[in-house]
Amino acid sequence: MTNLTTAGIYLLLALLMSMLRKGYFSLPVYELKRRAINQDKIFKKLYPPAAYPSLRGLLWLLMTALVAAFLVLVSLNVGVVLGIIIAVLFIWLFYSWLPNRNTSSLDYHLAAFSAPFFIWLFNWAHPVLKHLERIPERYNKVHTGVYEYPDLRRFLRLQAQQSDNRISPQQLNRLDKLVSFEEAKVNHFFKPWKATFKLAETDIIGPKLLDEMHRSKQLSFAVTKQKNSHQISGVLSRDVVGLTSEGKVSDYMRSEIATIGRDDSIEDALLSFAHSSTPLLIVLDKESEAVGTLSLKDALDALLVLHKPSAGNIKETAAEKNSEEETEGELSQA
Repeated sequence: MTNLTTAGIYLLLALLMSMLRKGYFSLPVYELKRRAINQDKIFKKLYPPAAYPSLRGLLWLLMTALVAAFLVLVSLNVGVVLGIIIAVLFIWLFYSWLPNRNTSSLDYHLAAFSAPFFIWLFNWAHPVLKHLERIPERYNKVHTGVYEYPDLRRFLRLQAQQSDNRISPQQLNRLDKLVSFEEAKVNHFFKPWKATFKLAETDIIGPKLLDEMHRSKQLSFAVTKQKNSHQISGVLSRDVVGLTSEGKVSDYMRSEIATIGRDDSIEDALLSFAHSSTPLLIVLDKESEAVGTLSLKDALDALLVLHKPSAGNIKETAAEKNSEEETEGELSQA
């Protein structure tokens, strides 16, 4: 057998090792296990040998040795220049192009066919082969591709585009909201005065007022000193015990007031709700004037349910800010 014939055999075996690496390791081991549990015939064969961490190092070592042997034998039969060209070509082929190509069904079938041999090998020589586990740990560390906070959202978008994605759109949408929650601002979700139903301390609790409160679809209300006053003196929640009985709003309201800036984050708003135990935050502009309210439901919707409002809604909020009639009142402590 000539050197070139032997070199050709080494080359074919090296190609086989490369294809086996693609078949066994194109998917993470935990995904192989999931598919094996789901009774996929191919992956039931792939998972047992792939579960040995030393398999990756063994295949890498075999492929490297075979490529090296091929290049040595070829170099003995060709000139120096041609030998260098062949070496560069095959190093690129085995360590750049082949590892990054798409995995084919042939790769999976070859890996499944070879699985019994590797299982036998590991059962017989595992004490020795386990030292190969250090090779993938050093040279094949998997990087997530995430460096900064915005990269997490890109990671979720890529997941949604995967052809074999099994995460539902609803789950991905919730994850995206959680990841982007830091960007949510009070300004995007608070209710401006124009759209807020307010109560006065002197309002009488009765069927008419209770009906108006119910129709407003608000769970909490800002309370002012008097009717049409801009001086906020407290907040009232619809679930207050005894609210259906006679009396005035002042008898049931809470005089503690918590505030939040319209440019603050929803995360800050949730912290304010937790520290103050109030059901409603009074939203202030840069001049410390009250421009609206933010309920706990609004903050939770920002976290779990709603998208940012349309540009028209934000423009309406900006118009509300510039309206003297709506913003002339100053926040006062009760």
